Amino acid sequence: MLRTFWHYLGETQPRLLRVIHILIAVLVVAQIINSNATQLDAITDVSAGLLVFLSTWMHIIAGSILVILGFAILFYVLALRGFRYYFAWLLGDFSGIIADLRTLAKFRLPETAPGGIPATVQGLGIGALLLVALSGATGVALYLMGYTVGFNVIHWHKFLTGLIEVYIFAHGAMGLLHFGLRQFMPVKRE
Repeated sequence: MLRTFWHYLGETQPRLLRVIHILIAVLVVAQIINSNATQLDAITDVSAGLLVFLSTWMHIIAGSILVILGFAILFYVLALRGFRYYFAWLLGDFSGIIADLRTLAKFRLPETAPGGIPATVQGLGIGALLLVALSGATGVALYLMGYTVGFNVIHWHKFLTGLIEVYIFAHGAMGLLHFGLRQFMPVKRE
């Protein structure tokens, strides 16, 4: 089944994009789980406990990797398909979204197309990933430099993490739904 899913993703994503995509998904889920064992003051103080200290630094290191992967995937997809493919709505072009809504109204799945719902959702996911990862990195950097505003940025980071949590579950569920429909209930697609 995993091999079939890998090939399914390959219909719209080159191999490198699939690898980065899956790596980001795994790291984000790990970050969400790991975040429950982190504390801001454990960055410089082991007195909260060795597990909390290690969890906090694992979170920071994985978050730093996510910043790098977030920019890597952003630049890769922009080079691959261009800005308009993922962010047509920012240019006032909603034609792809409207076309996809019309297709959905006919109880059919739209194909991935420039400016359409799937491409827009992917663009929003990359934006949310970078927003959360950069806010975490900025908050930690400010905290380590002694700026109290670092606490505020970390609180925004925690709030913004809700965006990623909603996105990863909704995006993952929609991907699995599409995969399941394709495998078990083939539907006529436009």
